Amino acid sequence: MTARAPVAIVVGMESLGEDLLLLSIRPDRGRIGNADKIDFGLMGSELVRLAALGRVEVAHERIAVRDTTPTGDPELDAALTSLTEARRPPKATAWVGKPRRGIRAAYVGRLTRAGVIQLEPARFLGIPTRPRLRLADGGRAADARARLDAIALSSGPVDVTQAAYGGLAHAIGLASRLYRGRDGRPARNRLAGVAKGGDAAPDAATRAANDAAVRAASDAVVQAANDAAVQAAAHAASAAAVHAAVHAANHAASHAAAHAGGHAGGAGGHGH
Repeated sequence: MTARAPVAIVVGMESLGEDLLLLSIRPDRGRIGNADKIDFGLMGSELVRLAALGRVEVAHERIAVRDTTPTGDPELDAALTSLTEARRPPKATAWVGKPRRGIRAAYVGRLTRAGVIQLEPARFLGIPTRPRLRLADGGRAADARARLDAIALSSGPVDVTQAAYGGLAHAIGLASRLYRGRDGRPARNRLAGVAKGGDAAPDAATRAANDAAVRAASDAVVQAANDAAVQAAAHAASAAAVHAAVHAANHAASHAAAHAGGHAGGAGGHGH
């Protein structure tokens, strides 16, 4: 397979999965508040990041591997391997809807090693239970929340990175937990719109890439024009992956909720 150079759009996406998990932690309980949905968000974040790196693309609802070169990120490489070893390109809804075993624990481990969270021993009736998750880096959590607020409290077009973050946050139930009550309704509606709006991100990205191509052509700089064309294609591919990932995460989360019945996800831990 032909190797593709990483594209610039990946900047800002590196922490996508970690941020979704970080905002899912309930500090009052030391648990993940949306344990029934977070894994779908993590799978969706990996699909988006792999597309942004040019490793995969989504076409006709299926994920096709375009470059098997390892990324150097253990979780992304595990995701890439699962896609590479599939007998045929899987549908995005099927792949996101069947989270990789241990994916949640892997991201908890990433945040723990980075010093963002700490695992504290816990007991129930004297019996050891899953460790509590304690936020150790309030700044990192505040930054993740501020970037989500910037999407939820905004209006107008969003870029590809924002579409992925806001759309997946909605899919895994963060909107209803972080923006409560009547005052939070506009933010919830905004994130729901981002999740549904497959047109906002592609249009904004395509316009930016086309503008760059026009400027490059007017300057008669051939290489710059070529670079702009490559970026236009990369933006379009990333936008398609975002739309597929958000749709798949929403589909999987709704399916899980329908089958869970009255089971409360808020009591979940962080293992898988």
